[in-house]
Amino acid sequence: MESKDIQQYLIEKNFQKRIDKLIKKYKNKKIMIYGASMAFDVIRKNYDLSGLNIIGIADIRFNDGEHAEGYEDWNTYNSYSFLEQKPDVVLIGMLEPEVAEYFFEDVLIPSFGDFRYEPLIKKSFFDSLKELFTG
Repeated sequence: MESKDIQQYLIEKNFQKRIDKLIKKYKNKKIMIYGASMAFDVIRKNYDLSGLNIIGIADIRFNDGEHAEGYEDWNTYNSYSFLEQKPDVVLIGMLEPEVAEYFFEDVLIPSFGDFRYEPLIKKSFFDSLKELFTG
C-alpha cells in the first residue's frame, strides 16, 4: 500500500474521529507510539496529534535518543528499550498491528510484564474479513 492509499483509507475511515476518541480516553496519560511506519508517517503529516501526550516513538530501526528525520518533535527509542520510559499506553502506528502484538507477546511481555497497548488505526471486523479474503 502506498502513502496516498493509506491517506485515502484514513479519510474514508474518518480517522480524525479516532484521534479525538484517543485524546479523551488517554487524557493526561503518557503515550508511546510503536512503529515509525509509512502509515504513521501519513498520520503525523496529515493529522493533529498535539492532544495526545506522546512521550516518544519506538521502532526497530531507531537507537535510543537518536535524531531521526521527520521525528524531531519526539524522543526516539529502540523496540527493545522503550518500555523503560514507563508509558501508560502504547499505540501501534502500523496498518498491521498483529506484527507488533506478536513481538510484544513473545519478547517484551516476558521481559517487562504486561502493558497496555492498542492499534492507533483501528480496523473494523468487516475490514479485517475483507482483507482476509481479498489479500
